Order: sequence, then structure tokens, then C-alpha cells
Amino acid sequence: MRILACYIENFGSLHHVKCRLNKGLNSLNERNGWGKSTFAVFLRAMFYGLDNPKPGASYDPGDFRKNLTPWQGGNFGGYVEFETEGKEYRVTRFFGERKKDDSFELTDLATMKPSTDFTSSLGEELFGIDAYGYERSVYIPHNDLSIGTDDSVNTKLLGLLENDGKDNAYEDAVKVLNDARRELKKTGGRGKIDRDSEERAGLEVRLRKALEGEKKTAEKKNELAEAVKKKEGCKSEREQAEKELTEFTEENVSGGGKTGMLVLGVLLIILSLAAEAVGGFAVIKMPAFYFYGQVVTVVGAVIFLIALIILIVRHYGIKKKALEFALLQDRVTEKRKSFEAASGREAELKQEIDGLNREYEDPEKLRQEIDRLQAAGDEDRKKLDQIERTLELLSEARQSLSGHYMDRLKSKFAAYLEKAGIADIGASMDTDFNISFERSGALHPVLAESSGIRDIINLSARFALIDALFENDKPCVILDDVMNNLDEERFQSAMRMTEEFAKSCQVIYLTCNSSRTPKQNKKGE
Repeated sequence: MRILACYIENFGSLHHVKCRLNKGLNSLNERNGWGKSTFAVFLRAMFYGLDNPKPGASYDPGDFRKNLTPWQGGNFGGYVEFETEGKEYRVTRFFGERKKDDSFELTDLATMKPSTDFTSSLGEELFGIDAYGYERSVYIPHNDLSIGTDDSVNTKLLGLLENDGKDNAYEDAVKVLNDARRELKKTGGRGKIDRDSEERAGLEVRLRKALEGEKKTAEKKNELAEAVKKKEGCKSEREQAEKELTEFTEENVSGGGKTGMLVLGVLLIILSLAAEAVGGFAVIKMPAFYFYGQVVTVVGAVIFLIALIILIVRHYGIKKKALEFALLQDRVTEKRKSFEAASGREAELKQEIDGLNREYEDPEKLRQEIDRLQAAGDEDRKKLDQIERTLELLSEARQSLSGHYMDRLKSKFAAYLEKAGIADIGASMDTDFNISFERSGALHPVLAESSGIRDIINLSARFALIDALFENDKPCVILDDVMNNLDEERFQSAMRMTEEFAKSCQVIYLTCNSSRTPKQNKKGE
């Protein structure tokens, strides 16, 4: 990939700037404050857009949108014309105060018509790395030459990038797995496993309470069964007493014997009185019938005695029946009260059972929910183990694959160090791009070296990384005042290395020092 030309409009300190770029090494020598670093940010913005972090009150050098927005307002941006895979394009972007105000347009320079060959994710599609990976590899600022670890860079080195250049398979896989792991086991007990476990513990507390309620309910149901049984017994006794009272009443009403005895007794008394009167009259008034009069008088006395006996017997019979009737009535009343009391107790127990059913949950439903959560928890823990094991295997595989690209990266790193004239320093690089050098048989971090040597080592590492990342179509590499710390001898060595590197890709060398400008290259227009 090669940049052909660019136009910048109100982008930070750059206003109406046009330039064309050549193949190989291009140098841009301008004074301090002209906007060389802004020019580098512009190129990044054309390919990746502007990040829009959360606005803050303090100055943030990484908040490009906030720091580059014109103070008088309005959009800012421009275009870059570039060539890749034999075709030439123009990408035009303008930016506003918010991301929604941004615009993107891609034009095919051969037809001057809109192109759909790439989307607004242009940088990722062209270079196969994200914006941060671009900053840690292709863009080399003067204040940070070291290689930064970035998943998109690592994955591209591992060759795990998808063919369309958009998706990072390893990074996406790890992200999906980590997201799944966090969902299952978040810190602070907020993961699904902990949530389910906490919910299950709560259900177990509720189950214990529900079992207490179940026990109380069972006791009340036993009492209810006894109450129902007692009520049925009382009902039977009540019905029997009512039946006996009814039969007694019907027997004494329908018999009629008691009234007949009264009539008979009264008639006999009348008869006895009549016999006494006739007999007395005969004895007193009719001497001829004296004997008969006495007989009649005796018969009348006997009849009176019989009548009196009949009336006495009837009286005591009535009194006895009345007593029996009263006893039967009392018994019926008692049995009715017992039945009503038993019915009331039955209703009371039913209400208590209904209240317990409302107060306490169904233990069986709680058991089923606890069993479900237990099974889900077992499955989630099994899934978590599988995820963690998969992540371990992916990490192991990545480390194994690291050896594949590290051999190539180390070889190129050593070659660039040799071109820079410091091959004898014994520098080495690990799989996390940490650089160290050997002294007295021990490895020391690169920070132990002088700033000049350190810059050459880091620049060599950057060149090696770019060669490893982009074997075929390399992007335009930006060097922003990267040689300020070098003395003249080291500068010449570093420049020779840079010129050699620029034979395989386009390089834009930004500097404010004319003595640090390659003599054989022309400055951009």
C-alpha cells in the first residue's frame, strides 16, 4: 500500500495543506509547532477515523476529536489518495464534535465514482490490525518507539486473521470465551454461578420454612380428620335423638289412650255417684229394697274407687311421659349443640389450613426449583471448567505458534541491528516483544542502555515487526522525529537502516532538524 497524495482542511494546526508523496523514503522537514505530529494523526484518522472517548474536563492527548476540533466550530478533515493491489482510491473523511457527525467516502480514482471495495473500517481491512495495533507498529512517534502488545498485532503475526481482514479469529474467540466466563463467574459474586447459588441458598431457607408450614398443616389436617369424624358421630347421635323424640311424640299423640282413661274415670265417678245416690235413696226411703240399696251403694263405692285408681294411674302416666318427653328434648338439644360445635371446629380448622397454605409455599415446587438450579449450577461449573481449559489450550497454542513467527521476527531484528552497526550488543526479544541485551553473561532490560542506543534498538524492532506483519503489501510507515537522541554517527547508521527499510515500503520521515534529513530524498510538497 502506498499513499499518493493528501489534502488537509482545518485539522488542528493544519489548514489547507496539500502534499504528494513518492515511493520509498519521504522526508517532511518543518519547524516546531507546524503540525508534524498532527499530520501523522491525520493519516491515522483517514484510515481509522477518530476515537471519541468520554469527554473530560482535563486535557487528554489521546482525545483526538476534542483536541483537533476547530475552536470556531465546523467540520475538519480532508482526503488521502492511496494505491493498493494495483488500484487507486481516495478516502475522504470529515469529522464533527460527535461521532454521528462524521462522514466517510471512498472514491475509485480510475472512474471517480464511489467505491464499495472497502468500508469505513478501512484501516483494519487494509492492514489487518486495529487502530491501537497501527499506533504500536506502523506509526512510530519520537516519544515511544517501543513495540506495544496488542491482540490484533499478535494475531496477525500468528496468521489467525480471517480472509476478509475484518475479524480477528483468535481475539474474537478469546473475547467470546472470556465474556462467557465472566457471565458465569464475575468478580464480586455477580456471575451466573454465584447468582444461582445465592438463589438456591435462599430457596433452601424458604424450603425449611415451607417444611415447617407443611408439618403444621399436616397436624391441622389430622385435627380436621378427627373433627370431621367427631362431627359425623354427633350428627348420627343427633339424628337418633331426633328420631326417638319424633317416635315418642307420634306414639303418644296417635295412641289416644290417655284421654280415654280420663273419660272412663270421669264416667265411672259419675256412675259411682249415681249408684251411691240410688242405693242411699233405697236404704232410706224404700225399706223393701234396703238390701238392694246397700248392694248398690257398695257397688257405687267400688266403682268410685276404680275410677279414682284410673285417674291416679293416668296422672302419674302423664307425668312420666312428660318427663320422658323433656329428657328426649334435652337430649336432642344437647346433640344438636354437639353437632354445631363439631361443625364449627371443622370450619375453623379448614380456615386455619387455608391460612397456612397461603402463608407457606409449596415445598414440592421449591424442591423442583432447587433441583433445577443445582442441575444448572453443575452444568455451568462444567461449562466454566471447559471454557477455562479451552482458554488455557488457546494460550498454549498461541505460545506454540509464537515460536513460528518469533524466529522470523528475531532474524529480521538481528539483521536491522547489524545494518545499524550495533549487532554486537547481544539484544534479544521474547514473545511479548520485551527486549533485553546480554552483559557479563546476564540479560538486562533495554532501559539499562543509553537513550540513543535504546532508540536504535526499538526502531530496529519496529522495522522487524513491520516486515513480519506485512510480508507482501506493506502500509506507509510514519517516523515522527525518532532520531533526536542520536549522535551523528548513530544517526548515519540509523538512517542507513531506514533507507534500507524504505526499499520495501513507503516511509514518511517527519523532522524539525534539517541536518537530520536524508540528502537524497526530496521533501514533500
